[in-house]
Amino acid sequence: MDDWMLVPDWTEQPDANQRVSMEDVVNHIDHICQVAGNAEHAAIGSDLDGGYGTEQTPRDLDTIADLHKIAHILRRRGYAEADVLKVMHGNWVQFLRQAWT
Repeated sequence: MDDWMLVPDWTEQPDANQRVSMEDVVNHIDHICQVAGNAEHAAIGSDLDGGYGTEQTPRDLDTIADLHKIAHILRRRGYAEADVLKVMHGNWVQFLRQAWT
């Protein structure tokens, strides 16, 4: 969820993360779901490991605990609960189960 991947023409500036929000993250998730035709191909990545600081993250993502905001935004946009759960964790669980069997 590095800002430069979320919005076009992003440049690092002292207050650059004020331009990007979790809504932008969900825009990408929604785009993937629309292109794929369902929510079975989108999931939350695990790259929030400190490779960059909060100056390059959405303004409303202060800690990893804020990831729940994605689920709230998806619900507000009309995603069914089953699809929200797929995006938040279910697709990874299914992928890993298939890979490990």
